[in-house]
Amino acid sequence: MKRVSPNDSGANSPAPSNPRRLPQKRSKSNPACAACKRSKTRCEVLEPGQTGGCHRCGVLQIACSFDAAVHAQDAPSRAASASSTSSPAPATASQLLTSTSVRRRPEPVILGPNIESLQHPVPPNVAWGSSAHVSQVDWLETPVYAIRDMTRGGPATEDGVMGHIDGVLRDILAPRQIDWLLQSFEEKFSPWLNLPCHDAHSRNAFLRLAKCLVASRLLEPASRASAVPRLRELAENMVGKISFSPVPSTDSILAMIVLALWKTVGAGSAAAYDERLIIAAAVSMAVNLHLNDAVTYLLRIKDADTGDDAAATAKNENVRDKARLWLCLTNVESMLCMGTGRLPLSPRTGSDFDVIEWMQVSSTTLESGRDVRLALSGKMYATVEAGFRLRFAKPADLDVFYLKTADICNEFDSLGGLLTPLSGLAVTQHEPLQVFVLHMEWRMCKLFFLHHCLSQTSKAYSQGRPLPSGWYRKIVHNGISLPETWGKQTLLLAQDILASAISRFEQSTELSTTPDSVFAMICSTAAYLVRIKIGAYIAVGIRIPGASDMLLQRTQEVLTSAACAPDHIPAQCAQFIATLVASYEAQVSVPWQPQPLDEMHMDANGLRPLPSPGSSRDFDHGSRNSGIMRDNELEGGMGFGPVAVSLHADGPDLILDSGFWASFMNDLTADGQM
Repeated sequence: MKRVSPNDSGANSPAPSNPRRLPQKRSKSNPACAACKRSKTRCEVLEPGQTGGCHRCGVLQIACSFDAAVHAQDAPSRAASASSTSSPAPATASQLLTSTSVRRRPEPVILGPNIESLQHPVPPNVAWGSSAHVSQVDWLETPVYAIRDMTRGGPATEDGVMGHIDGVLRDILAPRQIDWLLQSFEEKFSPWLNLPCHDAHSRNAFLRLAKCLVASRLLEPASRASAVPRLRELAENMVGKISFSPVPSTDSILAMIVLALWKTVGAGSAAAYDERLIIAAAVSMAVNLHLNDAVTYLLRIKDADTGDDAAATAKNENVRDKARLWLCLTNVESMLCMGTGRLPLSPRTGSDFDVIEWMQVSSTTLESGRDVRLALSGKMYATVEAGFRLRFAKPADLDVFYLKTADICNEFDSLGGLLTPLSGLAVTQHEPLQVFVLHMEWRMCKLFFLHHCLSQTSKAYSQGRPLPSGWYRKIVHNGISLPETWGKQTLLLAQDILASAISRFEQSTELSTTPDSVFAMICSTAAYLVRIKIGAYIAVGIRIPGASDMLLQRTQEVLTSAACAPDHIPAQCAQFIATLVASYEAQVSVPWQPQPLDEMHMDANGLRPLPSPGSSRDFDHGSRNSGIMRDNELEGGMGFGPVAVSLHADGPDLILDSGFWASFMNDLTADGQM
């Protein structure tokens, strides 16, 4: 027997008053709500029984067109049910809409663009350039931090420290000097940070101190000798206090970035420090402020329509500045860790590079150009860091390792397609020197990655034992000898980097403002070239044909001209290159004698071939000449030694011969990174 609802009076009776309504099916003509259509994202209705809105709009807490459509459909159905029970005459749709009062649901509250809305643990974030702190401790989420915050006796701020810095800074420098140094920093140093322009005088005292200390290299020698030691001492005393502050300001984080990028010039015999530790402290400070979440939060709110709300627009731009600061911090840490054997601490995500929408803008304006460089730098460092994480465990993994290295090389080529057009002066209208250096860093990163591949290959085939003779012949993929191919590419890259640096830096009048790490990478590239030249002479007894000798000489001259003082890093790099060249010249002045293979032996690690103690080419014997550099004097993976295989080939075309590269491949892959 058919069960009939108590409210049913016949076949034509209206629907039950409280039925279990099935989910509304979406029509094919309306596949997504209005908000999802604008952002071109996937639109899903996961819980149609509870709300008519889609899942994305519910997460973002914004108005959804599906929600409005469901209420518009519910209102006529309720009106039709009420009309059918009170009057037998059917009502038209127009009568229903005019006679029925639909109760509208309140609009969902759109979260304001502020990091506090993410419901992350305290300490909370602060506004850009602010050091104010309001203690809002969540005892449920962060009970341990709540206890620590309570035992500190109240909120900790930087106000007292900033007041002390301002007073001492005015004692060291005159107001006119402070204004000139701050303005000089904004014009000549801040473009390297790729951050939006801000008023130099509106930031906190610690950032002003860092800017004055870095820009002091532009002072006259007498003024610099008087002011720099005191400025450096003040900065060193304040770094510890600022880095241990529970709630540092974003300006303090930017000051730490500045101090890590540029070392003090003219400080005399001051104690050395590791810039990687300074940038690591800045990363920790940024995480305390949840700047690492700024990118994710900005992606959540960028589709929200603020309309004419000036306050919401200002907050949105504030969060965008915080996201830029985090991207700048990660890029600087990657730059400082490049080639040092250390990977950055700051985490990167795939969305970091898309938050600024740099692909849709061009470098026609100053701000857009900096955004483009900020995003491209991040993609470049993320690519090379992914390459450094590749490991070649055993020879059986050759195919897998090669495919992974090919993927990294393809990523480098894709970046080159974006960077190469921008590096030309005809395309870049603003800050062309910064764009050129970015393109040069791209080539350096590729050079370091290829060197890493050579190192991993050598270690995989040695397995902690001496490398057998002709080991490189086994490393063939699709008929191509990988060590020989990578070796040729490293030489071409090294010479191309030095040649382009010479041609561009000779035209620049602001070379002294370049970050120190750029000079260090240029010096390491020159050292790598010298290493190849010495290895070639030891292997076959001839100089590498070409202009490599002139490249090294001109690189040394350009670095010398860029130095502001003897303790400036380009001057030190130029002196180091001169020492390397002198060592090479002393090496080639000794008549070359081919050494039999049976007189060679390998070291304990199997990574470096060494001459036998009785050999006439013993480095210990040769080191008595002050002009010859010993192998262990090149630290950090830039050492060189004699090669195991001697070739009986000569002629000017030897540099293009595959056997030449194989002859000193053991030496090229002696270490992991330069």
